[in-house]
Amino acid sequence: MNTLVNILKSPLLQRLIVLGVLLAAVVLLYKSNERLHADNKRLSANVKALGAELVLVKTKSGKLAAQTDLLVLQTSELKKLFPREVKQIEALEVGVSKATQVSTTVMETKTNLITTLRDSLIRDTIKVSLFDYQDQWYTIKGVQENNTQRLWITSTDTLTQVLYRGERLRPWLWFFSPRTIQQRVGLSNPNATIKYSQTIQIQKP
Repeated sequence: MNTLVNILKSPLLQRLIVLGVLLAAVVLLYKSNERLHADNKRLSANVKALGAELVLVKTKSGKLAAQTDLLVLQTSELKKLFPREVKQIEALEVGVSKATQVSTTVMETKTNLITTLRDSLIRDTIKVSLFDYQDQWYTIKGVQENNTQRLWITSTDTLTQVLYRGERLRPWLWFFSPRTIQQRVGLSNPNATIKYSQTIQIQKP
């Protein structure tokens, strides 16, 4: 017991304990500073992404693709800034705390179609005009009876989304500046246009 007390009273041991405590404090401070620095970079990239407009990029195939920056938000930030997206996640019966990413894309389709009317009879007595149209993206069938037109429209499209390492946050710093995560969204239907697109990566605290 006395030996243990003498060891604890040793100046060398006391210095080692103080040094260990100081080293632990430095490590904790360094890690805290790293987290703060990473969070500042994330917030800076989010501010840039929120202020940027949708960019349309023409691909080599001649199609237009929509390009935006990726938002990285914590669950609490998502709930505060994007309550509509939170409601959409909940409507799909997925817990917001379990979600890792949510994408929203708004598209608009405009096209002009020309087809031929055909005379026909329904119930053997009522004269009507029929028409139909079909291509790779649309199937339309219609009946015109007096002043009434009935339409059955089916539209098919394919949306492709790619997340990739895009432009540098500060290009003048070259490789010292990290690249932002961007997304590109393309549609197969040439008559469709993307009006809005946003992808949010949900970061766990």
